[in-house]
Amino acid sequence: MFADLRASWWETRVWLAADPAFYALLRLTGRFAVVRLGGLGVLVNDARIGRAILLDPGRFRTVGPGTHGELINEVMGPRGLLNMDGAEHEALRRTLADLFAAGPSAQLADSTAAGPVADAATRLEAGEAVDLARLIRVITGRTAYALLGAPDPADGDEGYLRMYGLGEELLAMTTDAARHGVRPDRKRRALELVDALAAGARAGWDSGGDSALARLRDLGLEYEEAKALVVIIILAGTETVSSGLPRSIALLVDSGAWDRIPQDDPSALDAAIEACLRLVTPSPMIVRSCVEPCEIEGHRFRRGQRILLSVYGMTRTPALFLGRDPEALAIGASLDRDLRHLWFGAGPHFCIGSLLARAQLRTMFAMLRAQGRLTIVRRRPARRVLFPSYASLVVRRT
Repeated sequence: MFADLRASWWETRVWLAADPAFYALLRLTGRFAVVRLGGLGVLVNDARIGRAILLDPGRFRTVGPGTHGELINEVMGPRGLLNMDGAEHEALRRTLADLFAAGPSAQLADSTAAGPVADAATRLEAGEAVDLARLIRVITGRTAYALLGAPDPADGDEGYLRMYGLGEELLAMTTDAARHGVRPDRKRRALELVDALAAGARAGWDSGGDSALARLRDLGLEYEEAKALVVIIILAGTETVSSGLPRSIALLVDSGAWDRIPQDDPSALDAAIEACLRLVTPSPMIVRSCVEPCEIEGHRFRRGQRILLSVYGMTRTPALFLGRDPEALAIGASLDRDLRHLWFGAGPHFCIGSLLARAQLRTMFAMLRAQGRLTIVRRRPARRVLFPSYASLVVRRT
């Protein structure tokens, strides 16, 4: 009981450090299926309603007033995947599908994570402490370089961390644009960030390698379109793993569940990963724009309304946890079909990099679990960030 309280307390601290007002809104409104927030839009906390919206791109679009797609449209053009709907979006997804299938995702995860993870394992085995937040950001930066086919940075990990920082800033700007519109100064900065993120893209395009950018070239895409797509994919994966991994490990260690996960059972690791992702919801909000009046589960939505899908609230829908605590870490417990994998979205915009994210998480989890018992030496939640996360989470084996 006390371990569960400790885990919950630290998760609350992470949320409060990130955005106390937003967290208060989620907590106060979470028991209501739909909450109307005036000019802000309509907040949806029910997984059944949320999934129905995500499965209906005809009436709920990714681009519209107050959506993340607005900045993507302005900066990267209309074919940025996350700002597309309908037949054109489906065709582009099919084009990209082979790049992010299970095999290529596992290979990319291995090529970007194996080295840093092996180094971290050596340090832990020697009795040293390792900052998991920094480690996973380095891996995220390495993944961005690999997707672009860019030459490795001369300064190693510092260069990868810079790449991560650029993606984090640009991702935050998409939310700023959703809240305040696309302002000229912010558009200029976004264009600068895209150029900085893709600084090594031309080398990847011209090479005969197998980076995502080079493979898009081979599929017939033009350079600017392919570059924009890869940058979008980098943004989409920036926080899923970087926020999700440290918080998941902290949740498991704080609750005492870490020591109960079998060390040599991959299925048990997968179950732990899924249970943690449901609770930490690395991407807590999905935004849509209603383009046609409709009614779902007795709730009416008007044309032009911004729809705020609270992944945090939807993954805790009380009606789908009858007799159980939605806040409990329940590894291996069965979930209602409307909840399954909802932290990666649903429908035609289901996260295209979900297999890559899972592969990277699996690599990290397997290495850490092989170390046996872990102790959190020190930690620091990140302050005023878009996605709740740890700025630092230092662990040591005990």
